[in-house]
Amino acid sequence: MRFTGLQPFGHVSGQLDFTVAGIGDIDLRNDAHIGCIRFIPGERHMSIAFDFVSERPGERRMITLDFAEVEVMRIEPYLPTGVDPGYGHALLFGVGHWADAATGREGFTVSTTTFEAEFYAVELKATVA
Repeated sequence: MRFTGLQPFGHVSGQLDFTVAGIGDIDLRNDAHIGCIRFIPGERHMSIAFDFVSERPGERRMITLDFAEVEVMRIEPYLPTGVDPGYGHALLFGVGHWADAATGREGFTVSTTTFEAEFYAVELKATVA
């Protein structure tokens, strides 16, 4: 597994805190909300990108977690009750990172208030705008 733009993390079940290049430590559950979730097709593989909007006092930033070379295993929607009615956006429950013992392939489970997705990936990239 390659980690680009963020500190690699171990096999955890519900990570919320990330160390991202350019901003340091951020809690993507409490310091940000999901602005967009994109499924991006490619020639050979697709990517899944989660765009988080961080609105810390005095600053507004977009943090993107881009999972590259994805093979989706499961998607479970939580709609129509998944969007926070007070703010109108989705929140992160956690990111799980795991390895399949039989194949050695690594993957992620991303849980949000709108859906949960489980997928294999080759790289996790973080960018800040």
